Amino acid sequence: MKKLLVVWLVVCLFSTVALGAEAFTLADRVGEPGERSFFLFSTSAGNYVVRHDGMGEFSSPKGMRRVFRLNVKGRIDEIYFLEHEGDVFICYEVNETTFVMRMEQTKRKIRWTAQVADRGVPQIDGDSVVVNSVRIRKSDGSQ
Repeated sequence: MKKLLVVWLVVCLFSTVALGAEAFTLADRVGEPGERSFFLFSTSAGNYVVRHDGMGEFSSPKGMRRVFRLNVKGRIDEIYFLEHEGDVFICYEVNETTFVMRMEQTKRKIRWTAQVADRGVPQIDGDSVVVNSVRIRKSDGSQ
């Protein structure tokens, strides 16, 4: 039984390394769709709260709070997030369009925002963020 467990762990480890993809996590939603709702998620830098209209707040463990704004025309349906290379990647869906943005966590400076016509769960694969079949470069947000 122990040998089987060790083999299974090794297979899981190598499959993760071989694929090299990092999956985004779905943020918790408080509130109902079509009404006022908030999306909550945490990274090592602190806690994030984003309202359905794109207004967000970051709270650090030291108690400092800062606001930021996502470019939204409509209501956010879902938010996915991933902490990668010290930045936070936020993928949010508005109507039938997906927006992916990269934000520096210490200053809450948005490095870039990209728009994708499809909806889908994003992942990081190598030097790209992939939404369905659309690849967005991590460094500058170009497609």
